[in-house]
Amino acid sequence: MKIHINKISSILLLSLMFVLNSCDKEDNLKIISPDAAFKLTEPEISSVYLNFGLPQNPALTAVWEDDLTGSSNYIVEMSLDVDFTNVVTLGNTSLKEFTISVQDLNNAIRDAGVETFRDITIYVRINTGSQLSNSVLYFVTTYPTNPPVLTSPSDGAAFVLSLSTSGDTALTVNWTDVVLNSDLNIDVTYNVEAALGGTSFASPASLGTVTNLTTLTVTHANLNSLALGLGLTAGTAGNIDLRLKASNTNESLDVLTRTSLTKTISVTPYSVTFPNLYFVGSATSPGWNNNNNNTPVFRNQSVPNNYVYTGYFNAGAFKLLEVKGQWQPQWGTNDGTTLAVNTGGGSDPNTFDVTTAGYYTYNFTTVGQGGNFTVTPYNAAGAPTYSTMGIIGAAIGGWDPSNEINFTQDVNNPHLWYALGVNFTSGSEFLIRANDAWDNVWRHTGSQELYGNSVLASGGNNFPFNAATGNYDVWFNDLDGAYILLPQ
Repeated sequence: MKIHINKISSILLLSLMFVLNSCDKEDNLKIISPDAAFKLTEPEISSVYLNFGLPQNPALTAVWEDDLTGSSNYIVEMSLDVDFTNVVTLGNTSLKEFTISVQDLNNAIRDAGVETFRDITIYVRINTGSQLSNSVLYFVTTYPTNPPVLTSPSDGAAFVLSLSTSGDTALTVNWTDVVLNSDLNIDVTYNVEAALGGTSFASPASLGTVTNLTTLTVTHANLNSLALGLGLTAGTAGNIDLRLKASNTNESLDVLTRTSLTKTISVTPYSVTFPNLYFVGSATSPGWNNNNNNTPVFRNQSVPNNYVYTGYFNAGAFKLLEVKGQWQPQWGTNDGTTLAVNTGGGSDPNTFDVTTAGYYTYNFTTVGQGGNFTVTPYNAAGAPTYSTMGIIGAAIGGWDPSNEINFTQDVNNPHLWYALGVNFTSGSEFLIRANDAWDNVWRHTGSQELYGNSVLASGGNNFPFNAATGNYDVWFNDLDGAYILLPQ
């Protein structure tokens, strides 16, 4: 029992000493609370790459704490310098965080006057209207939005083209672009587009492309071809709209295109005749024989340098010839999108390739010694197949059925027809009809040329024949009503 009492006494004594010692230092014991703060907490510093291919993705998110202001309206501000000399508002929020998209941040930086594109220094802070947070530093890689600027030709400039100077420069297009003076370190391709004045570039044509340059020159011949192709009349001034498209590609293969404002020029083209073109090659009926009743490419009656053919192609390849029986001039493609020609003194271009046999529409537009083409599949499944097709009328001898001349059907394409050596009389008319009957008749649609497009109709105009009297080869396509008469 004595032992227990001694232990209890010791414990009491120690406790009393602790209490007395604590009382001696009571004045020095304090509980410290953190100061109320209004502070951006995330991030402290950051690098941001703005990808124009993902314009609505978040670019950055700012997060802050506010135990001080009690605000329910925060203004997110940006400046190009730490002193916020010029303030740009990025947005408002009642929350304590704010996210801005790639496109909106890029536009805000551009609107602040920045014209370079790498390591743009911006500062972000939060403003409640009465108090300001600290600022956070960002390094931002932006992308261009301002379009290039056409500096010449001047709006309203007039150009009179001449055959005698066809190889000389007729038009020089110049421009400026802030991207080329920046440290963006990318390749920019510039395409000068032209369109018939006032058509809002519904059917643009390319005058040419260059990379990382600020000028393009166009010869009298090429500008003349383009002007006539757009629909201008030889010897008559007409308006052409010009614009410039600047394109660059990022690492994700997204393409950014910026388009300049439009300038309008006046062009007076000279008269020129575009040649007929003929198929040759394994994908077509004549094969690789350059003088085997080669199928002509039908032509757009409104655009003299536009050739359109809808029909069946074998799997294989083909080219285009200007003269049957001659291998040059010869048209092809070297890149699969643009045209190339050997006029007789150079190297032959590569072929147009048809991977899968079937019906296709090829659309060729020649411009000088180049141009472009497109190819699209054509669904001929619902097209009627006719037993016979013929031409009838006073222009070929009379309107009696006995005067009708039947076409020959192409061996590979049941919708392609031809009649060789048909004698036509100038000043007369004719029609094309199927199955020797008047319920399938193709009518004239206004072409003044020996080619054009007709329409299948129960009533309408006859085809006028106003060319020289003589023998002509006639080709007709019942899929689209295209026709062409070729003098022998």
